[in-house]
Amino acid sequence: MTPEVIGFSALAAMLVGSALAVVLTRNLFHSVLWLALSLVGTAGIFLLLDAEFLAAVQVLLYAG
Repeated sequence: MTPEVIGFSALAAMLVGSALAVVLTRNLFHSVLWLALSLVGTAGIFLLLDAEFLAAVQVLLYAG
Protein backbone atom coordinates (compact mmCIF):
# COMPACT_ATOMS: atom_id res chain seq x y z
CA MET A 1 0.00 0.00 0.00
CA THR A 2 1.20 3.47 -0.81
CA PRO A 3 1.60 6.21 1.81
CA GLU A 4 -1.31 8.11 0.26
CA VAL A 5 -3.66 5.18 0.79
CA ILE A 6 -2.47 4.74 4.37
CA GLY A 7 -2.90 8.47 5.06
CA PHE A 8 -6.34 8.52 3.50
CA SER A 9 -7.42 5.46 5.50
CA ALA A 10 -6.20 7.02 8.75
CA LEU A 11 -7.93 10.33 8.00
CA ALA A 12 -11.14 8.56 6.98
CA ALA A 13 -11.20 6.53 10.20
CA MET A 14 -10.55 9.69 12.22
CA LEU A 15 -13.34 11.52 10.39
CA VAL A 16 -15.88 8.76 10.94
CA GLY A 17 -14.94 8.45 14.61
CA SER A 18 -15.05 12.17 15.29
CA ALA A 19 -18.32 12.60 13.39
CA LEU A 20 -19.91 9.86 15.50
CA ALA A 21 -18.52 11.48 18.64
CA VAL A 22 -20.09 14.83 17.64
CA VAL A 23 -23.51 13.23 17.49
CA LEU A 24 -23.22 10.87 20.46
CA THR A 25 -21.50 13.15 23.00
CA ARG A 26 -23.85 14.66 25.56
CA ASN A 27 -21.55 17.49 26.65
CA LEU A 28 -21.85 20.43 24.25
CA PHE A 29 -18.27 21.61 24.74
CA HIS A 30 -16.87 18.16 23.98
CA SER A 31 -19.09 17.96 20.93
CA VAL A 32 -17.64 21.24 19.62
CA LEU A 33 -14.12 19.88 20.13
CA TRP A 34 -14.98 16.74 18.19
CA LEU A 35 -16.45 18.91 15.43
CA ALA A 36 -13.21 20.90 15.23
CA LEU A 37 -11.29 17.63 14.90
CA SER A 38 -13.55 16.47 12.09
CA LEU A 39 -13.10 19.76 10.25
CA VAL A 40 -9.33 19.52 10.59
CA GLY A 41 -9.56 15.96 9.25
CA THR A 42 -11.51 17.26 6.28
CA ALA A 43 -8.71 19.76 5.68
CA GLY A 44 -6.29 16.84 5.75
CA ILE A 45 -8.30 15.13 3.01
CA PHE A 46 -8.07 18.34 0.97
CA LEU A 47 -4.30 18.33 1.47
CA LEU A 48 -4.13 14.77 0.14
CA LEU A 49 -6.00 15.98 -2.94
CA ASP A 50 -3.43 18.80 -3.45
CA ALA A 51 -6.04 21.47 -2.70
CA GLU A 52 -4.05 23.57 -0.25
CA PHE A 53 -6.27 26.63 -0.61
CA LEU A 54 -9.40 24.66 0.31
CA ALA A 55 -7.60 23.13 3.29
CA ALA A 56 -6.57 26.57 4.53
CA VAL A 57 -10.10 27.93 4.07
CA GLN A 58 -11.52 24.90 5.88
CA VAL A 59 -9.30 25.45 8.90
CA LEU A 60 -9.49 29.25 9.02
CA LEU A 61 -13.21 29.71 8.43
CA TYR A 62 -14.85 26.62 9.87
CA ALA A 63 -12.52 25.15 12.48
CA GLY A 64 -11.20 28.55 13.57
